[in-house]
Amino acid sequence: MKKILDSIELFMLCFTVFVIPIHIKLSSISIGFLVLIALLKKENYSVFLSNFKTYNFWILVFPYILYWIGMIYTPAKHIKAGFQQIEIVTSLLVFPFIFMSYRTNSIKNKIELINTALILGVLFSYFICLSIAIPKYVSTKDFGILYYSRFSEVIKGPHHLSYHVIIAIIIIVLALFEKTPLFLTKRKYNGVKVILFVVCSVFLFQLSSKATIILYFLCMALIFGYTVIKRIIPLRIALPIVFSVMLLSAFLYSLPNVKMRFNKMFFTLSHKDEINYKSQESTALRIAAFDAGKSIIKENFWIGVGTGELGYALSRYYKHHDFQGAYIKYISPHNQFVRSFAMHGLPGFLSLVAIFALLFFLALKHRNPLMFLWTLIMLVLFNVEDMFGIQDGIVFFCFYTAYFVFNPEDSILKLSQKSGIDA
Repeated sequence: MKKILDSIELFMLCFTVFVIPIHIKLSSISIGFLVLIALLKKENYSVFLSNFKTYNFWILVFPYILYWIGMIYTPAKHIKAGFQQIEIVTSLLVFPFIFMSYRTNSIKNKIELINTALILGVLFSYFICLSIAIPKYVSTKDFGILYYSRFSEVIKGPHHLSYHVIIAIIIIVLALFEKTPLFLTKRKYNGVKVILFVVCSVFLFQLSSKATIILYFLCMALIFGYTVIKRIIPLRIALPIVFSVMLLSAFLYSLPNVKMRFNKMFFTLSHKDEINYKSQESTALRIAAFDAGKSIIKENFWIGVGTGELGYALSRYYKHHDFQGAYIKYISPHNQFVRSFAMHGLPGFLSLVAIFALLFFLALKHRNPLMFLWTLIMLVLFNVEDMFGIQDGIVFFCFYTAYFVFNPEDSILKLSQKSGIDA
């Protein structure tokens, strides 16, 4: 019975991470099955009880608890909005149990299959985008169809899709340098991994998400710098790789649609005093939302406005200050730290700080490069996105965060695994 449950559990984990980039609603089905399997495995109950006594478990679930506490002082007319928020963040509670159950799963090569499923999901989402965009481009000759929201709209917003693509790229590169497990571990598959890296990189630049493209450059610099300093690969091999990546990146950045988005961002940031708050340009909207969030925090520093009240508080601020673009678009803070602070006060902000402190501590303690880069990427994304405000953000964050916290050494390519690389 245990072997059957373990097999179903691993299949559901792979299915979940595969469909997250494609259609987030489909993951609800597999997540439900994973919770059921966790409860059916008798050996899990002792694991649950032991983890209830640890700081790690409570650090992960405390933000979820705050959502319920925040319902106490949410205005009665906005209770429904509060429950909708709680429904969205349920992943904060369920994934710790799912990955505590994962620890008792006896199937080998679990993480190789999970990482491979994510990459396949990203590739499949790219195929879907291309299959819709290319015929449109052929008929209209409109190059803009191959970029940003027009390119990804068949699946989801380009920012949300780019989360998954950047993590897939990191996994591929770390697997190429034999630092994390992937199904294609052997060196004879390095050519395949290079192709996957190029394809995913092109996909990322077509999505034109500014934050993830900046993260792409940062992570590539960190990975290649680390491999050279630690002499994981010889300098004579590292330099051509670095040069090739730089050429690829420069070419992709020079594409008109990508360059235009960055130029707009740089212009807006360098002329912040001249921002037109009636504009619907993305950077201007984000700055307006950030300013509104800061104002709400100052007025509700200790406990916030409540779980269901934030959206209404922001709208009132936009209307009062004539931020027409943000009011029309109903823009959220686009910063999870600001969002949590405004919604649940200082405890909400500190609960996020505690999660990132835990992740960085475990990554450094176990010398886990994938966990470290995951944490760095999420830290940046939390500053530019409402990760807990959308299912695409919260499910993906909770999936890998719970996995890393309860299995911090599982994603490190061990010597026993490396022994088969040259086979």
